[in-house]
Amino acid sequence: MILRKVTISKPNILNRNSSILVLGLGIITALGFVLSLQTSSVYASEGDSQDLKINWYDKALSVNQNNVPALVQKGTELLSQGKGEEAITWLDRALSIDPTNLMALTSRGGASRDLGQYQEAIIMYDRVLAIDPYDAYAIGGKADSLFGAGQQKQAIAWIEKILELDPNNGKILQVKETLQQAVN
Repeated sequence: MILRKVTISKPNILNRNSSILVLGLGIITALGFVLSLQTSSVYASEGDSQDLKINWYDKALSVNQNNVPALVQKGTELLSQGKGEEAITWLDRALSIDPTNLMALTSRGGASRDLGQYQEAIIMYDRVLAIDPYDAYAIGGKADSLFGAGQQKQAIAWIEKILELDPNNGKILQVKETLQQAVN
C-alpha cells in the first residue's frame, strides 16, 4: 500500500485546509488500496488457483469487511466455480453496501440464472439495464433468463427492442441469432 507508514492524527482544530488535507489523504489511501486490489486480482486470475484467489479476497475482507471490490470479486469467483448459493451471499453483501455496482448486479443475475431462479435473474439484469441500457452481459443474461423461464418469444422480442436502439450491435445480433436457432 502506498501510504502504509503514514499516520493521520486527528487535528486539534479542524480548519478548512486541514479538513481538506485529511480528506485528501484518506482518498489517496483508499485509492491505493483499491488499485492494489485491482492489480492483485488481475494477477491472481492469471495464474493462481481458485483457492488462492478466494484466500486473497478473504484477506482483503479481513482488513475491511465492507470492501465492495473484494466482496464482488469473491462472489464472482465463487460463481465461476459453480457455487451459486455461496456466490449470492457475497454478492448480496456487496449490493447492500453499493446497490448500483454493475459487476455485483450482473454476477448476481448470473448466479440466479445458473440456479434456475430466472425471475430473480431478470430483476437483477433489469437493475443493470436501468443504469446502462447497453450492457451486453445484462442484455444476454436477461434474454437467456427469459428463454430459460420458457418465454422464448419474449426473449427474442426483447432483443429486437434493443436492436431498434442499436441495430448494428454485433453482440446483440449474436444473442438474437442464438435464441432463434434454439427456438427453431
